[in-house]
Amino acid sequence: MMAAEALRLDGRLAVVTGAASGIGRCTAAHLKAAGARLLLIDRMTDALATAAAELGAASLPLDLTCWDIAPAFQAALGGEAPDILVNAAGLFPSCPTLDLTEQAWDRVVDVNLKGAVRMAQLAAAAMRGAGGGAIVNVGSIQGSRPSAGKIAYAASKAGLAAATQVMAREFTEFGIRVNAVAPGPMLTGATAEAIAVAGVEAPEGIGDTDEIARVIHFLASPAASYVNGAIWTVDGGAVLAR
Repeated sequence: MMAAEALRLDGRLAVVTGAASGIGRCTAAHLKAAGARLLLIDRMTDALATAAAELGAASLPLDLTCWDIAPAFQAALGGEAPDILVNAAGLFPSCPTLDLTEQAWDRVVDVNLKGAVRMAQLAAAAMRGAGGGAIVNVGSIQGSRPSAGKIAYAASKAGLAAATQVMAREFTEFGIRVNAVAPGPMLTGATAEAIAVAGVEAPEGIGDTDEIARVIHFLASPAASYVNGAIWTVDGGAVLAR
């Protein structure tokens, strides 16, 4: 298969969480351009509706902190199995460990880790019966090289990296590949202000969502058929500055 053909996703159903903005929104556009059909998921209903209209996609407003999302998700699928799941929903708060509350901890972990695992569980159950698929989780370099003030976020992303590799081991027999990207400092609505305040430096500068979306597209495509259980660091060399 030629390289360009291996990146095509014609007719495949891709589910993208956190699709109303940031990496999720940009990734959805890349997958759409490659021929995928889209089901966009986000809790921000207005922004989700705008993204869905712009991309000609189906949408599902959903709060991923709730475990009982199976009925809504399955109804949105209409009996079809997704070929691709991209878990891009996430929160990026800062809080010193001594100031951390139970509510703040639960909110971050529930979205970043529990929500991603639950979505992967539901998607994989459908993919298993359909012959396979690809799951890509959006982690962070904070999961392996955390900064001060990121106790809940770093823990959730470290957990997601481990969960990615557990699921890759478990799902490979069903023809399901599970990988993750670990972005460095990114210019998104959620992080631009934090980056400016922290004065983060990377050898190749600050990245943008398009650079992450291209890697996610690759991992979700047949071009990455031999990639499974990998955590792809995409950070412009930021880890080298530590």
